[in-house]
Amino acid sequence: MGATNCPETPRQKMIQMMYLVYTAMLALNVSAEILNAFVVVDDTLVTSTNIAANQNANDYQWFVGQKTILGAKVDEAYGKAQILKKESDAMVKFIEKMRNDLIFAVDGDSIAEVKTDDGKTEKRLKTVATIVKKDNFDIPTDFMIRQGNAKKLKDEINNYKASILKLAKKEDQQRLEKGMALDVNAEYWKDSHKESWEDHNFNHIIAAASVTLLNKMVGEVKNAESMMLNYLKSSISADDFKFDNVNGRSIPKSQAVFSGDAYEADIIVAAYDSKSTPEVWYKMGVDTLTEAGLSGATKIEGENGIVKLKIGTGSTGEQRYAGLIKIMDPNGQPKYYGFRDKYTVMSPSATIAADKMNVLYAGIANPVSVSGPVAADKLSISFPGCNVTSQGAGKYNVSVPTSLIGKTVQASVAAKVGESSKTLGNTTFRVKRVPDPRAVLGANIRGGKRAKAELLANPVIRATMGEDFAYDLKWNVTSFRVILVSKGMEEPAIVCQGGALSDKARTAIQKASANTVVYFSDIKASSEAGPRTLDEFSVRIR
Repeated sequence: MGATNCPETPRQKMIQMMYLVYTAMLALNVSAEILNAFVVVDDTLVTSTNIAANQNANDYQWFVGQKTILGAKVDEAYGKAQILKKESDAMVKFIEKMRNDLIFAVDGDSIAEVKTDDGKTEKRLKTVATIVKKDNFDIPTDFMIRQGNAKKLKDEINNYKASILKLAKKEDQQRLEKGMALDVNAEYWKDSHKESWEDHNFNHIIAAASVTLLNKMVGEVKNAESMMLNYLKSSISADDFKFDNVNGRSIPKSQAVFSGDAYEADIIVAAYDSKSTPEVWYKMGVDTLTEAGLSGATKIEGENGIVKLKIGTGSTGEQRYAGLIKIMDPNGQPKYYGFRDKYTVMSPSATIAADKMNVLYAGIANPVSVSGPVAADKLSISFPGCNVTSQGAGKYNVSVPTSLIGKTVQASVAAKVGESSKTLGNTTFRVKRVPDPRAVLGANIRGGKRAKAELLANPVIRATMGEDFAYDLKWNVTSFRVILVSKGMEEPAIVCQGGALSDKARTAIQKASANTVVYFSDIKASSEAGPRTLDEFSVRIR
């Protein structure tokens, strides 16, 4: 650049202009990985929202059932639930229309041709995955900021929250509002300057991120709706449920009984309190018992609302019975409620069952229990190709080699009777590979916008199994990489040994500016199931 007393030459001016253009191009360079990450996040948000919507639909149906059963007792709660549904549906419709209008502004249309699983082509509303100009930020900024749509969205969200909070008692409104994620009135700062909610979320933000954020807001509306539904459900007095679907119930301790043992069951009157003293009649070999047939039935009496039923077993095979429960209603009038059930009497046999799952996992110890008609020390099990170790009292650990993954193991149990051994049963187990654990930062940080202080307060990556994995399998994170991406510029990867952020990584995060994306990748973990490389994840600094 020329000095003040030396005018710039045309060549210098051209170089400066090229530098500015180059800088702008770097700022606009959004990597394919980031765009793909938005696709994944958006798909996850839509799936979660659909789950919440289905649960809310079930809750509204529950109110319909209560209205049918209890009538005027639930008029107030039922009416508020209908208002909640109307307001929530309108809010979702408003956000979805804005989302579709934004996609139309970006791509010129909001419809995409999508291949179905059977190879056919269907026209559907575009998602983040099918937006053509995912990395465009000029049009979203114009649509949301300059045209004022972000301001309209903020106002609609505030109006929605105010309208549904009015459905709650005044003393509960502040607590409920704090539990809602739809906070559009918080303070936002960027480079020591305060900025509005609209600018923070939509100014100079690419189309993929803007659409993902709008879908996230739909999910937050569904979650707020769910929270208010639970609140309205709890407002119905527990006393009202005493008359909810009153029926006689036979609750057997077991429907499979060995010959020579007794069949046992609890007979209860659902929804009546423990002060009731029911009388019960039952008759074997019938499906229905009426008041006219009580003379040929067996009578038993109970106390505290429960009658103990005990029937001696005879021949093997299916046995059925029916009965009547007599109880006095609140007006002192007798009411009769019918019940029926069946059970099976069978000869002694034995079964093998996995304690944790219906499969065996290769590479780890699988707890297995064995029971039978003889003492546990008289039983033995066989798992061909596996290592079986006894844990005492019919308990075993079965270790399956990885070579059997995808195959089945035919297990058998035998009982020692006198001097001979008798096979009692066989069971087939499927062998599966232990699923990969899920990597999270701290307690459960994985994605979304996070404050730097929150990341630095949770500086350890953990590997955990999903809730459906019942085994107590511990994983040790041995290493991972941290990559920071700011304004399209990727900084060199920082390798961390063990599960904790290194000092270098902590310093980099501390210095990072807002909207910097922090990627955690190449995550290595190990356990008795062997070493694994886990899926990467990222968070955005707010």
